[in-house]
Amino acid sequence: MTEQTPQVVRSYLAQLDSALEGIPAELARDIRSGVEEELAGLDAPTASERIEELGDPVFIAAEARDAMGTVPARSVVLEAPASTLSASRGFAITAALLVGIGGFIVPIAGWIVGMVMMWMSSAWRRWEKWVATLAIPGAAILAGIVAAIGSALGQPNGEVPIGMLSGWHVFLIGVPSTIVVGIWLLWRARGRVFA
Repeated sequence: MTEQTPQVVRSYLAQLDSALEGIPAELARDIRSGVEEELAGLDAPTASERIEELGDPVFIAAEARDAMGTVPARSVVLEAPASTLSASRGFAITAALLVGIGGFIVPIAGWIVGMVMMWMSSAWRRWEKWVATLAIPGAAILAGIVAAIGSALGQPNGEVPIGMLSGWHVFLIGVPSTIVVGIWLLWRARGRVFA
């Protein structure tokens, strides 16, 4: 490690060193040098992506202990990062459910809470979070376009125009879209938090 090593790499390696306490020194050294080699020469954004792929240092240490057949040290359990709640399975499931049906429980606020939780969670990649965030407003805009076209195609002889149900278009497209986005989030997170 050099002075040019990004802070995110130094922090990650420090957490890894702490998590590897209680593992035989030679094995801990091998694991650390392998991780350090994976992160060597990367800039901060690339290193952050690679760190996300490598996973939590506590889990890396736990896998090493499982391979050795040893019981985890108590100090490692106590030193788990505070952000593990947002990385947990329950947090991800709750976030996806609130995105999908939170708006029915507490109109608008339930959906917003679900979106905030989704953005806090590490269960999804950044592009997946953007898709989920923009899909529902995108569906509402689509409903508005459909309603506008329907109004423009109204009957000239005074009959009820096709676009009369414009508010219902938003409802009929918006409601299923929130449910679909919630299901999609659960599906995208399945191999990351449900394994």
